[in-house]
Amino acid sequence: MNTISKTIRLFLDSIGRRSEYEFYLKKFQADRSPCFALVVPDSGSVKDSGDLISFDLHFLLRLELCPLVVLCGEDAEANANIMAGHGAIQRLNSGSLKDSDEALATCFKECVREVKIPILVLPEMSLKDVVPTLAPRFSTRLHLLRASGMLHDDKGEFLFYLYLRKNFTQQLSSDDQHIASTASLWLEQEPQLHISVSSPLYVLQEMFTVKGRGSVIRPGSDITHTTEIQSVNRERLIDLIENSFGKNLSNPACLDNACDVFVEKNYRGAVVLEEHPSGKYLSKFAVGTQARGEGVAQELWDLACEPQEKLFWRSRSNNPINHWYERHASGHHMEGDWTVFWRGVSSEDLPSIIKVAVNRPADFEENILKKESIKG
Repeated sequence: MNTISKTIRLFLDSIGRRSEYEFYLKKFQADRSPCFALVVPDSGSVKDSGDLISFDLHFLLRLELCPLVVLCGEDAEANANIMAGHGAIQRLNSGSLKDSDEALATCFKECVREVKIPILVLPEMSLKDVVPTLAPRFSTRLHLLRASGMLHDDKGEFLFYLYLRKNFTQQLSSDDQHIASTASLWLEQEPQLHISVSSPLYVLQEMFTVKGRGSVIRPGSDITHTTEIQSVNRERLIDLIENSFGKNLSNPACLDNACDVFVEKNYRGAVVLEEHPSGKYLSKFAVGTQARGEGVAQELWDLACEPQEKLFWRSRSNNPINHWYERHASGHHMEGDWTVFWRGVSSEDLPSIIKVAVNRPADFEENILKKESIKG
């Protein structure tokens, strides 16, 4: 590892857990889009934090991830001049949109090689109209940077996820409802668009950590619930679980014990619950690798797990998802290779559920050395 690699590693370590940023870095670098992401800072962000935005974007370029900064409207020229004062840029304009995809890809590769931030300056266009012309042609990731930061609900609390299938006008503060309305139009045209709203102070944490430091706007998943395992496409469910955990199930017949199954329409995520006298046992919580970071896990949790009066589950003690589980549990206990989590379980039932969880046979074949699931 050379000096710059060590420097990059130290900086990433300051952002979040190594297991998390390595997962996202690998995922981002594997993407074949012309740009890593569209980054759209508002005027307040550029004026107050232009130096920080420039630093973070140059850092992405050193990771060989090319962000395209998009500046629109009457302040576009002034904002471009501010950004130029904070570091090397490659200025583009509306004429660049007429270039071939091959020419644009070459341009972005040169920006990476020369560590220059490509900035698209479009004073004649509004952001509402610009995004559909850029996504998905340039990228399916859109990061909106605001001086005011994340979205807030009507009580002033941060919203980490906003699902548009729900009635968002009752959740959002009045100041943020226009963003949701505009995002809804974008997602109607491109449902796979990843839209994030964050402060320029935390853009890298939003990109490279599981919890993030921004608000992700999504259409919302179509999740079905059944109490009959026979009604689920068993082959697709097994494929999802094995893809999520990176291991083969040692005994697929264990799914026959399910009392509740929650499955995303396209089998991008699922929750399998089993009945137990002391509460429901969370047997499988799986999110496909391509769906991670899109909020599917949180949707599944909110729909399948949060409503359960009593719930318990286990996880390997070295599983990187455990810090997320801790936030959703009322208690946990480590024993051997396992950490047992619970919520709503009475104190007198704890010895019983811990024994059941710890003594369950292994779900997966251990001779396949792949990573376990991480929250999406």
